[in-house]
Amino acid sequence: MPQDPEATEISFDGSTTELDALQRAVYAVADLMTVDIRASGTDYICALFPRRSGLDQDTLKHRIRAEVTDQSLRLRIARETEPIRNLIFALAFSETGLADSGKPDE
Repeated sequence: MPQDPEATEISFDGSTTELDALQRAVYAVADLMTVDIRASGTDYICALFPRRSGLDQDTLKHRIRAEVTDQSLRLRIARETEPIRNLIFALAFSETGLADSGKPDE
């Protein structure tokens, strides 16, 4: 347990939660809390430290869980849509004349 009496811990399963999603979530909730992340076996243990006194521990846990879920989905969507985004960029740049078409100038 964290040394700070107002701090609390929450764990995330490392097989279903990426460290990148956790770090992004921590950044998103930085106005409410600071978070220490440590690996323990296959889990990530997060110590939540409220920035203001009076913040309920359950509220902090709910907020970080919601943000981790949001960031996990954002990462998944980014991975799944990457080929389409790359195709759109390639098409857009090919029509600007900025990309080398490989054809000699006429």
